[in-house]
Amino acid sequence: MSLSEIFWADQLVYIKDIFLPVIIGVLVFVPVLVAAFVFGFGRHYRLWKLGQPDDRSGNRWKRLFTTLAVAVANIRIVRTKELYPGIMHALIFGGAAILVLGKIIRLFSYVTGITNPPQTVYLYSSWAAEIGGVLLLVGGILAVIRRYIIRPARLDNKPEDSLLYVWIFLIVLTGFMVKGYRIAASDTAVTDWASWSPVGYLLSHIFPAFLVEARNEILVWHRAIIHTVPAFILLGYIWVNRSRLQHILLSPLNIFFRSLKPKGALSPVDFETTELFGVSKIEDYTWKQLMDLDACTRCGRCQDVCPANFSGKVLSPKQVILDLKDHLYETYPVPWQRKPVESRKDMISEVITDEVIWDCTTCRACMQACPVYIEHVDKIVDMRRNLAMEQSRFPEEVQNTLKSLGARGHPFRGTTATRTTWYEGLELDDLSEGKNPEILYWVGCTGALEDRNMSVPRAMVSILRAAGVSFRILGEEESCCGDPARRMGDEYLFQTICQSNIEILKSHDVKKILTACPHCFNTLKHEYPQFGGNYEVIHHTQFIADLIREGRLKLGKLDDAKIAYHDSCYLGRYNDIYKEPRAILRAINGITNVELGRCGSNSFCCGGGGGHMWMEEDPDKRVNNRRVDEIVQAKVDVVATACPYCLTMFEDGVKAKEVEETLRVKDLSELVAEALEKDKL
Repeated sequence: MSLSEIFWADQLVYIKDIFLPVIIGVLVFVPVLVAAFVFGFGRHYRLWKLGQPDDRSGNRWKRLFTTLAVAVANIRIVRTKELYPGIMHALIFGGAAILVLGKIIRLFSYVTGITNPPQTVYLYSSWAAEIGGVLLLVGGILAVIRRYIIRPARLDNKPEDSLLYVWIFLIVLTGFMVKGYRIAASDTAVTDWASWSPVGYLLSHIFPAFLVEARNEILVWHRAIIHTVPAFILLGYIWVNRSRLQHILLSPLNIFFRSLKPKGALSPVDFETTELFGVSKIEDYTWKQLMDLDACTRCGRCQDVCPANFSGKVLSPKQVILDLKDHLYETYPVPWQRKPVESRKDMISEVITDEVIWDCTTCRACMQACPVYIEHVDKIVDMRRNLAMEQSRFPEEVQNTLKSLGARGHPFRGTTATRTTWYEGLELDDLSEGKNPEILYWVGCTGALEDRNMSVPRAMVSILRAAGVSFRILGEEESCCGDPARRMGDEYLFQTICQSNIEILKSHDVKKILTACPHCFNTLKHEYPQFGGNYEVIHHTQFIADLIREGRLKLGKLDDAKIAYHDSCYLGRYNDIYKEPRAILRAINGITNVELGRCGSNSFCCGGGGGHMWMEEDPDKRVNNRRVDEIVQAKVDVVATACPYCLTMFEDGVKAKEVEETLRVKDLSELVAEALEKDKL
């Protein structure tokens, strides 16, 4: 007999003795499995529906493309340069997908008659399923090694994790054993089996002769009891028991419904229609924020990159999400009734403490690192909003800062400087002169009122004049942009400041704004449009880089120095401005550029965001001191910044570490102004 005839005869026996019992089993188990899925997913859906409305329906094609890129290709993990987990996830996901696809095609090739006889389809699908099984086993082994041998501190293991690893391993192994047994009982040429089923062929040698003689009975018993039934039970267990493997579906869903608004924009509160001032109960969050809780994979990447956690503070972004998730399920143990338990924990105090809420610098490192787009910062700010606007419960320094913002239009309580102090002797014109300038230079509170930072706007004035740029300032009319108020949770104060500034800018017909502060830049560019303030906003690094590229600035040679540029959170992670600051440094002759160990999107926070510029902290847990340690280890002469918060925090850190003699802190505009002076000599 030919190979085709032998194989087809073998398949006829298989259809009669194996395929039909499997089909009968499927007809029994599939309805049960569907019911388990409906129950499990329905539980999640009912809980999400408890949340507040949030429109996440726009731009479906973009959402779908990103979901495929992130969930299938793992680009978020690859971008963090974590090669090991990236390969591990790719092997597990790819192997499982190929295995399941091969099984389905092989199963339905009999029913649909894809070929007659269907050995070609069967052979290729069987071979693909075997390759998929191997990839899945290799990925699983890598996962076990990572979880139990070289486990990073951020990963936590639960008993269920071990159960799932063993369970899935046994299911894949028994699938290979079925193949091996069928090979052992077949008369097909050895070389053919070795080609189409290499693993099954190797396993075929372990079966003794008496088992081969009882082929049909053992195949039915093995496939049904040892392989098929456990596989169906695993799938049911995943959805009924809230297994972590539910993230296979929930994570892609969360990625699909991610926010498409600018990264730097917090959602506004509509005070005319809402009665919720921030979030104090779990159901005060939006449905998407509740979905976040279920989508978390407990990978801990957010915790690893959190500057507060790294500095020894109690905040862990991962734990915030997990604690909120546990609180959700404790509060609504029976979501079908949509009624909370009679005695629930206070979410803000017992579940998430005040200390945790105020530790956050809103640097967004957690959100940048999260592979499934969980929105940690927004949840924390929402809780701050409740503390600030409804409970008036915040640290004393925060209270004083907000009072100063409301009464004086800036957060620097106790300063004797005014909005005009920094430009005394420079003979600048403000917009009250009635002239139409090329650009409005928005100085910002720190540049105008903080002594060390006053040299930054003065440097910018010399740069703008050297390039022949027509500009004006607001002078006494300028007020805080409102960023500190919004990040500290006082949304009402922010909107009051914002609307007042918009009216002032409108009265002067301002169209284009230049600012040196990334916080002002982010707020004016991304958050003012929420209230009708639409402007072309440019950060001074972008503007200076353009002037240099256009040949409007001629820079001299600075003294030989090693300079490292620190990426500000609100300039880098929030607004993806990485190239321009480095282009400025490359244009300055006589210096050596050095990249810090953590730079670009992986940069470490200065510790000043989220209102921490004005908060008193334990010196041993100050984020800026940790960052200065990293800068000192880089052995540079100057750390260059492009943010007044970073400049202030690093100056404090340099003094605290007593390295003033060896490390200087400079804004990029100051370095450019120095290079301009050198060119004149």
